[in-house]
Amino acid sequence: MSAKELKAIADIGITLGYSGELKKFVNDERMRMDNEKELERQRKEKEAETERKEKEKEAEIPRKEKEAEIQRKAEEAKKQHEMEENERRQKFELEKL
Repeated sequence: MSAKELKAIADIGITLGYSGELKKFVNDERMRMDNEKELERQRKEKEAETERKEKEKEAEIPRKEKEAEIQRKAEEAKKQHEMEENERRQKFELEKL
């Protein structure tokens, strides 16, 4: 029931003499409508938060993949450097002999 419908019912009720009971009904109905609006607002807020978290999670996957690739390349470069250093040492030792 909308606020306009509620007002129309209240106006009709008042003309028929239902003031006390009608006021209670109108107040109860307004509180119910306010509660429904609040619950809907909270539901939408929660939905938006869930969607935001999902997007962050999706964006994090490529970032982690890039970090892993950088780490892998750094390890390969380190191994390559160690191999070259070992070769130099071996050559040096052979020349020394």
